[in-house]
Amino acid sequence: MVDPLTNRHPVERPPAALSGQRTTLAAVARSTGVSISTVSKVINGRSGVSTATRERVEASLNELGYVSLGARQGSLLLSGESSIDVVVDPHDISNPYLSTFLGGAMEAAGELHAAILLRSIDNVAEAHPATWAQDIARAGRAGVVEVTSRYSPERERALKQAGIPMVLVDPIDLPRTSTPSVGATNWAGGYSATQHLIDLGHRRIRYIGGPPGAHCDVVRAHGWAAAMAEAGLEASLDAVPRGAYTFEHGLAAATQLLTLNERPTGIFAGSDTTAMGVIEAARRLGIEVPGQLSVVGFDDTLLARMSAPPLTTVHQPIADIAQTAIQTVLRLARGETLKTRRVELATHLVIRDSTNPPNT
Repeated sequence: MVDPLTNRHPVERPPAALSGQRTTLAAVARSTGVSISTVSKVINGRSGVSTATRERVEASLNELGYVSLGARQGSLLLSGESSIDVVVDPHDISNPYLSTFLGGAMEAAGELHAAILLRSIDNVAEAHPATWAQDIARAGRAGVVEVTSRYSPERERALKQAGIPMVLVDPIDLPRTSTPSVGATNWAGGYSATQHLIDLGHRRIRYIGGPPGAHCDVVRAHGWAAAMAEAGLEASLDAVPRGAYTFEHGLAAATQLLTLNERPTGIFAGSDTTAMGVIEAARRLGIEVPGQLSVVGFDDTLLARMSAPPLTTVHQPIADIAQTAIQTVLRLARGETLKTRRVELATHLVIRDSTNPPNT
């Protein structure tokens, strides 16, 4: 349609939330032909505005993606309590890593007078990033902690535009250096697990990895390869079996490795859950652990203490990682400046009964 005043077609502009510009009261006032004070009255629910004008302003607020940051910041002060969205993969609910993480997050949130709300990454990924971010802001969330393998730069940008801080926990893809993230010393953990097996006298040591391309797992694999190379032992990163950190992946990968002509005498698994699959594969094949096969895991979850035999594993300070993530996102919500955007907490090896010198 041609504008009768300019005799030109109007230029369509995307909502500010999509174009990377913050929507202001002035922008809403211009779009509706009312004063800034009238827009302010509508936002704050005050009287003195006709029903027709109120509806027109509300429609413009939604169309332009306006988010009242004052309302969000007010929620941080109300009764001293704030709320944080923790985004998780629903497929990880049964993973003891996540339960340990949530326990640490709840403890930190309780100490800091905050509430945690779990959100499925499936629902988040289905929504438009800008719409999701606006919903988070309107709900008064202090911030978002993502504990998933599906980091999205688009989601991060949308949250930043809405004034919502985000902290990542060991994302699958290495985020930008400006993105706050928390994790563990994965390389050191992989190195120490492998060095333990080497010190016991093992020479045929294989690593069973996690999701393809997962940054934390790539680093663990390089720790394994470094220890092997220093000892003059063969280690091919290309030959590492890749898959989810699951019992099924550990079972399938270990079954294949343990039926080779020269089977490994030691296996380092990228997670405790994967290590449980390795132990089961050995049981089915009649291979004794640790008599004929030594197994090391990663995480030191409850599974490691409950397995038979109890699992030697790399202790990852999961609860501390969760507490650090919660503390960091609340600091960002208060406008504090971080000394570093990446925090890595130390791992250490816990020796139990699943490792022995090789039976030669």
